[in-house]
Amino acid sequence: MKRSLILMLVASLTVSLTGCSHRFGSENTKAAAESSSETNDAQAAQATAKAATPSTTPQYVFRYGEVNGEDNIVTQTGHKFAEYVDQLSDGRIKIEIYPNHSLGDERTSLRDLRRGGRYIDMYRGNTNALTGYGFKKLSLFGLPYIFESREGMWKVLEDEQLGQAFLSEGTEVGANMVGLFYTDEGARNIFSTKRIRNLDDLKGMKIRVPESVLMMDTFSALQARPIPLPYADVSEALKSGVIEGGENPVTAYQSNRLFEVAPYYLLSGHVFSPGIVLMAEDKWNMLNEENKNILLEAGRMASQWNRSAIEQEEAKIYQLLESEGVTVTNLSQEDMEKARNLEEIVRVSFTPGLEDYLARIIEIQK
Repeated sequence: MKRSLILMLVASLTVSLTGCSHRFGSENTKAAAESSSETNDAQAAQATAKAATPSTTPQYVFRYGEVNGEDNIVTQTGHKFAEYVDQLSDGRIKIEIYPNHSLGDERTSLRDLRRGGRYIDMYRGNTNALTGYGFKKLSLFGLPYIFESREGMWKVLEDEQLGQAFLSEGTEVGANMVGLFYTDEGARNIFSTKRIRNLDDLKGMKIRVPESVLMMDTFSALQARPIPLPYADVSEALKSGVIEGGENPVTAYQSNRLFEVAPYYLLSGHVFSPGIVLMAEDKWNMLNEENKNILLEAGRMASQWNRSAIEQEEAKIYQLLESEGVTVTNLSQEDMEKARNLEEIVRVSFTPGLEDYLARIIEIQK
């Protein structure tokens, strides 16, 4: 009789402590209960221990996509964001990080966010890739030579009337994306299979660019031949000769080991565009204000961590590249000024109606 009462109590506790969660970007999962006819003492003890343990299943699980590998600083920033979200929500919200474009490349991921986030809930994209998705103001951050330095960029991003206000543009223009926070991956430079010493060497070269009209125009202005390709295809395209080079921050160039096939790195600094972590608006709207604020605060903390770590990370990477035999070349001041002048046509063509914002970006950096 006593044993029957104990087993009934265990079954009751097991049912009462079963939790549920909302998993976005994949099918909802449910725990399957299995019955057993065996009632020996060992199994009864295991059942009692399981029933006494509170459920740790989070209320929300969001999938976060990233094209770079685990050792890249922006992927590490994503992990920091997930860590801060877990802490601030007491485990109620979980962010799952999917690096190495395992949830899709940039174009696929941004399209999915715009359609409501069927397979992905958050994505760390680059502001220079947003022109094809209805964004206008945020695309200013991807213009060539718009930022004088890292310090200048962060002044703009942290400005309440500009950088922080721009985070909401995705909802304003109907792109169905909510900006959570910015990341810094570093200035974008040119890597190649043959050495580029100056702008003349760049003429006619087949340079891979993201699938972005803005980036295609940026390299056309430099008289190169831009080839839009998904990021996952870059290494093979370099090996086969489909392209002769590409452009990336040094963090991505190293973490994706592109130096193994393209061991020349030209410090052109043609774009210093920040990354931006975007969330599908439909998923954002499912959250209450408390949970929304948790994501925003965790994003602010992750952004600050990124900012504090990036320079040391870059210094370490340049030392590593030197040991690997990579040739790093500085663009001369004369060529740098020439490049800025060549890119003026791009800045003009992408800023009609946004002249006041452009002037404000320049003014903040002074």
